[in-house]
Amino acid sequence: MPDGYTDSCHPLFEKFNILSLYSQYIFSLSTFVVKRTDAFKLNSAIHSINTRQGFELQPPATNLTKA
Repeated sequence: MPDGYTDSCHPLFEKFNILSLYSQYIFSLSTFVVKRTDAFKLNSAIHSINTRQGFELQPPATNLTKA
């Protein structure tokens, strides 16, 4: 059990079922994509070429410049 300042906190995270910051980020992105699948297009919907990546999702195009 870590109790020093420089000890790893990973065992405590596992004990108390806490996700690391990286895991929380991945989880929130996954949850967002699952809840908003209508906002994404499949590769197969963008072009007619049958590829192995046909079922990968494409994020919507955004314009970040000031209009």
